[in-house]
Amino acid sequence: MNTIIYNNRDFENMKTPYEKFVIDREHEQIPITGVKPDGYPFQNFTDYTTSWDWNRLDNELCLMMSQADLSQYPKVSGPQPPELKYGEFPNEDMNDKQPLNIMELLEQQRRKYSYFRRQSVLPWYFVINLKPSLFEERSRDTTDWDSKYNVPYTKQCVEQLPFKEIGRVVIYGSWATSVVPCHRDDPPSENYDQMITFNPGGYRPVYIYDSMRQKKRHLPEDWKAYSYNTTDYHGVDSVPHFSYTVRVDGQFK
Repeated sequence: MNTIIYNNRDFENMKTPYEKFVIDREHEQIPITGVKPDGYPFQNFTDYTTSWDWNRLDNELCLMMSQADLSQYPKVSGPQPPELKYGEFPNEDMNDKQPLNIMELLEQQRRKYSYFRRQSVLPWYFVINLKPSLFEERSRDTTDWDSKYNVPYTKQCVEQLPFKEIGRVVIYGSWATSVVPCHRDDPPSENYDQMITFNPGGYRPVYIYDSMRQKKRHLPEDWKAYSYNTTDYHGVDSVPHFSYTVRVDGQFK
């Protein structure tokens, strides 16, 4: 999942092709591009996690989340397949058409207003930046881990992943029974984000969607850490309890 965290100044300074991506919401019926070198929907990185204590990792992160500010809402752009569409994503480039009292709200407040008014859907219900980054620098090691989050074991585990450079590390949280609507982050491409995600709280039914065949390709249940092509359609089916994902961006070795 490719979620955008930025302020208004960052938005104004974004460069192409990202500017086009923000406003390009047209659906295309396309097959799965997949990951290199074989075009599979997912790439398995579980071998790098065999020494991890998953219970310890989950406990550390849940303890941190129970004390953290969960008020930051994420934003996701991009088209959705009509047959899997749950609603509109927040369209912040249209904010100049909103009433003045809405325009006076801060970015996060406008995002929440749009959701509360049933004008948009949210794929995640909060985001925590363990190692923050501007979106366009998410794959570069330009910032330190945020010192207000006490997650030393999480950091130890992340540093065992096969990155030569670790950029952004972020948590996305979902409440019980919620879904991550199917979407893609960019136009289809073999050039996609170098990232690894993992779910310390247990399996999440992540899928890559083949819109040509209208078929979901789900993540194998025994894959603990994985990657996928974020320009493919992807989403997460609901589970009956709270769930969360840790995403690590960077440069692979």
